[in-house]
Amino acid sequence: MPDVYQTILEAIRPHLGTRAEAVLEEGLKRLGKRPSELTPADGAHLLKGLVYRELQARMRPEEARRLVEDILAQMEGQGARLAKLEQGLRRFGLYVDWPEVARLRALVNRLRQTPDAGLLAEGEQLLEALEEKLEEALLRQAKDLAHLEETLERVHHLGGPKVRRLESLVETLRRAQEEGILAQAEVERARSLALELRKFLESSAVKAPTLPEIVFETQETPSETPPRVETPSHPTDVFLTVEEASELEGELLVDLEALSQEASQRILALEVEEERRRLEELLRRFAPLVERATVSPLLAEVQALLETGTSVGEKLKALEEAFQEAERNLKAEKRARLIQLEEALRLLPLPEEAKLPLQRALQLAEETLEEGGYPDLLPLEEELRRLEAEARRKAEEEKRLLQEKEALVEELKEKGGAFRPLLEELQALPMEALPQRLPEVRARYAELLRAQGEEAALRAKLAEAAKALEALKPEALALGLKEKVAEAEALLAQGGLPDLGSLRKSLEDAKAQARQEALLELSRLQALAERFRGFGGEGVLRAIAEEKGKPLPDPSPIARALEALKRRMEVKREELTTRLTAFFQAYARLEGFQSETNRRLKALLPVLKSAQEKLPRLGPQGLLQVEKTLGQAEALLRELEKEREAAKAVLQEIRGEDLEALLGVFDQGRAQAQATPSGSQVASPEELGAELSPLRLPGVEVLGYLGEALPLPREPLEALVQALDQLDKSLGQTRGPAAILLKEKALVLAPRKGRTLVALLEKTSLSAFLLELTS
Repeated sequence: MPDVYQTILEAIRPHLGTRAEAVLEEGLKRLGKRPSELTPADGAHLLKGLVYRELQARMRPEEARRLVEDILAQMEGQGARLAKLEQGLRRFGLYVDWPEVARLRALVNRLRQTPDAGLLAEGEQLLEALEEKLEEALLRQAKDLAHLEETLERVHHLGGPKVRRLESLVETLRRAQEEGILAQAEVERARSLALELRKFLESSAVKAPTLPEIVFETQETPSETPPRVETPSHPTDVFLTVEEASELEGELLVDLEALSQEASQRILALEVEEERRRLEELLRRFAPLVERATVSPLLAEVQALLETGTSVGEKLKALEEAFQEAERNLKAEKRARLIQLEEALRLLPLPEEAKLPLQRALQLAEETLEEGGYPDLLPLEEELRRLEAEARRKAEEEKRLLQEKEALVEELKEKGGAFRPLLEELQALPMEALPQRLPEVRARYAELLRAQGEEAALRAKLAEAAKALEALKPEALALGLKEKVAEAEALLAQGGLPDLGSLRKSLEDAKAQARQEALLELSRLQALAERFRGFGGEGVLRAIAEEKGKPLPDPSPIARALEALKRRMEVKREELTTRLTAFFQAYARLEGFQSETNRRLKALLPVLKSAQEKLPRLGPQGLLQVEKTLGQAEALLRELEKEREAAKAVLQEIRGEDLEALLGVFDQGRAQAQATPSGSQVASPEELGAELSPLRLPGVEVLGYLGEALPLPREPLEALVQALDQLDKSLGQTRGPAAILLKEKALVLAPRKGRTLVALLEKTSLSAFLLELTS
């Protein structure tokens, strides 16, 4: 293993001077390591962080990036780096619809054929972005899984094949989540099924009141067998398991007209919530296409409807189809543009070696498109423009040299015989020799002028050249042509005439090269800024678009803006770490308090625990997801704290002996449940009234009004109702149903038609009972 510390130090010392040691010492302090303990991974971390930021202050960002890439290549051979990309591709190859995976596959295929440090660096950046994207997607999947588990708990008592199918899908998702694998198709099927079952549960007017059990069984008799093969004397039983038989199971159709307005609104809210989630998924999947003309009007309409709480129905399907059509059109446009670029490059009057890099880049873009990605054609178009400009400059340079040759020939013709040998030599020069020989002829001409006593003419030419050089000097120095400027100045100081035409050509080449490098760097920064959408990245993306339109873009301000966003992201990460720790500590004190709020809060706990574990690896989008979920959980926690305080106040109002009698309700109820045959625990409809029949759900053991003949002690129940009434007065509000949970039972006291409804039921049936009660 190379000495990582020494390798980095020797590479950056020429650029940072004595500051190099200080930067590395700061990095070692943060890592808590000595120089000899530095691994290649540690070195890469330092190079991409502290060292890169320090280098950006001393040189252009693209130069700093190239230097970092070179040092990384020294520390770790390209073969090992390519192996890591191949390993990453195998891991992410499952996600064929991700454009980043398509680009990575194209890069790996190219690198297997031709090593390229720039493409290696791009692949490593892509791999980092994919890791971040996967962690964010797993966090969303954890949230989907929590939602599905909560729904399954609500509908489990319904039974039937659809519930069992949901159980199977949830179990599949649990395994996928544990293994760190996305299962988006299973998520969509499970959420669709969960929505159907939730609507079924919310409604009491269902055209298919039960979920039918379906078993498929067939018997086959084997065909005649060849001779000498023993034939079975009995038929073979074949059992077929049908995974998807929704058309046979029957649709759970809800007649909204038969429902109360409140129940219809709840079902509508469920549909709108699911449509909003599906829209978010579409926007993530087709993010590059939201501004397309065939998409944006329909997208705006769908968003407006969902904001008002209106279901969009088939419009969401139409929007998905519009996105898919826009994707096909975009790929067709890029393919057509690639053909145009390839043809334009072929026609350029330049040597093949000058066109080869762009030819390879165009081939890589075509391979990316074939793999399903969206290649960025802007840098390729800029490179073609640079080559076209180079071809024009070459033609203009040839024209300039010919004009300069002709002008010098005319001057020499007007001179005496001493200039004739030089004139004849100049006239004999072919076009291809002019770039090398013309500066030599010009210098000999200046010597002859001096020798012939024509000092005035020579001084005029030197003054003209000095003035022209002074005009070119600032831009030439800014573009790194210091040596050429120094050569021209030295020649002028010696009384010679510099080749300013060559300097101008070098200046144009340097400007074109600098623009191309700046655009490549801006494209790299743009890919990074895309990951910061919603986190301040929109402003950086606008700045990048403005910078690309300038004659000579400067990536430095963009790089500094992104570094500021990275620092802000780390601050947000630390803030969320603190908030998550505080949340779990606060919840631990309230975990034993059971209520509907706690049930909703428990559904978020797996998501937040997963987020806490993934937090160090999450990018901007993932942190925003965590912040949103944590905000919801913190609001529920505050509500749970208020409920606990209210419950404490109620218990203080109840006398000790009444509470003891009330607690005995559950033991009495359980004993009666064991001693009484099934069906006699709940009073008959004739006794309690037909209006209570919808509340007789599975698990309800006692149902009736306080004051009637119920198998429960009357006095503790009346004391509890009085305590609740006093609590209402003190809080200045009217309560709804009150539930008390102990062990496996739940007691519900609910105001209903001027009386107090009493229900004793199994805890697992509480959610369904309360939903029906409030409908």
